Amino acid sequence: MAQGIYSLHLDDDPIQDKATIYGDLAGMTYTVNILSKAQKYLDTLDERAILNIWSCIAELKGNPYRPRPLVDIIKLRGFKSPPMYRLRVGRHRLEYFIDETENALIVTNAFLRSGDSDYR
Repeated sequence: MAQGIYSLHLDDDPIQDKATIYGDLAGMTYTVNILSKAQKYLDTLDERAILNIWSCIAELKGNPYRPRPLVDIIKLRGFKSPPMYRLRVGRHRLEYFIDETENALIVTNAFLRSGDSDYR
């Protein structure tokens, strides 16, 4: 694995027991890899926000491309190969792409949505 990439192994996750309340994380078909830039932001969040983010990531296990309730996904413009997607979790946003050859979701960026309102 390349330097600067964090891989999530659910056996090592200290909040796994609490996260299973929100979804079956152990049955994911995709491995979640978090790049260091996204990991730095996620480290600043409280436990409740982390649980909300992981519950949405757990919902991606069936189809990481299709938006549905609890999973607000849009395909980002301007990215040809690989196509990038954005996951909305409350005011938090995660940008990711999918590596089908390794069945991996790679989270490249995580950030807080700027602005006080969605209306301009």
